[in-house]
Amino acid sequence: MTASTARPRSTRTRHSPAGRFFVGVNRAANAIVGRLGLHRFRGAPLLHLTTTGRTTGRKRTTPLVYLADGDRWIVVASNGGADWEPGWARNLAAGTPASILVEGTCHDVSGTEIDGAERERLWHLLGEVWDYDTYQAEVGRRLAVIALERLDDP
Repeated sequence: MTASTARPRSTRTRHSPAGRFFVGVNRAANAIVGRLGLHRFRGAPLLHLTTTGRTTGRKRTTPLVYLADGDRWIVVASNGGADWEPGWARNLAAGTPASILVEGTCHDVSGTEIDGAERERLWHLLGEVWDYDTYQAEVGRRLAVIALERLDDP
């Protein structure tokens, strides 16, 4: 493998002890917010996605802005504008168990990345909910648009 084709050793962020503390506080706050049923962030609808780590088996919850599309919830793997894909998106792609808490109701879900004309349609609609174009302009990867679909009976 040449130097130009070598993959970076890791794209994970290493946190200092203070950083780990604040990440833990943020996770705890997100869990409390989800349990309280708060489902808006800066005017945008918010759901809480819980995925199971594909290697650790740990459950982690991430609040995400979403777009309702029929019986699906559409989210973007923007990672807050970071240049690497979020772990929750990789966990969904690996098929690990996942659930969402949306408007006080919990559902088991699976996630599928959307491409083509459907992605373009949804991307336009997502832009009315959140400014994902700014995130897209800041990263060197294409932000994944993911449809979360219920696994449990409606």
